[in-house]
Amino acid sequence: MRNRAITAIAVAAAALLSGCAVAPAPPPGNPAPRLPADSIAYDTLPVITSRPKLFPGDCSQFEKNPRLQGALGASSPMYNPYAKACVLTRSAGTQVEVGSMDPDQRIPEPWPGWWKAYDYNIHHFRRMLLLDRYYAVSQLDRYGCLVAVNTGSLQVVTVRVGAKAGNGPVPGDSVDADRQTAQLFCPDAQKAAEDYLNTVDPGGGSLAS
Repeated sequence: MRNRAITAIAVAAAALLSGCAVAPAPPPGNPAPRLPADSIAYDTLPVITSRPKLFPGDCSQFEKNPRLQGALGASSPMYNPYAKACVLTRSAGTQVEVGSMDPDQRIPEPWPGWWKAYDYNIHHFRRMLLLDRYYAVSQLDRYGCLVAVNTGSLQVVTVRVGAKAGNGPVPGDSVDADRQTAQLFCPDAQKAAEDYLNTVDPGGGSLAS
């Protein structure tokens, strides 16, 4: 009985820690510092918002940096105003979308909503660290997997890999289908996000000064 009580106290303490405390982290630096692995257990992060946005809101960075298109292994991008993203098609038929969620009057700071999963329609949600320097989350999105990244700016960068619209199951229809979709697309989406960041933000991170 004593062991159960101790376990219950430990669980309650862990819940309190992750829910109220700020995740431990080194001070901002240049290049960006490595983030502690246990950051993903905390709901509150020591974020900064002083860095310039990475995604320009169009596909101009692909034109200025030919290596970026090669890094993502896809065709020339086309801007999708509905998704607010540059869409690239791969030879295998999958698509890569690079976009962003920018602050506005309704949501002046988008990142906390991503990290804390405020949307009740999220499926297969995961927190992660990208390249050990960026806070990020992944979740199913339409017919693929989307990775959202905190880059030290108010802008949240998003990278999605998936099938073309209508070519896959809708998230939430089946737990097994969701798991299969995540296994198929999420590792690729994570790699695409890392390739994008390595190309356009070398040495950067969520706490890059």
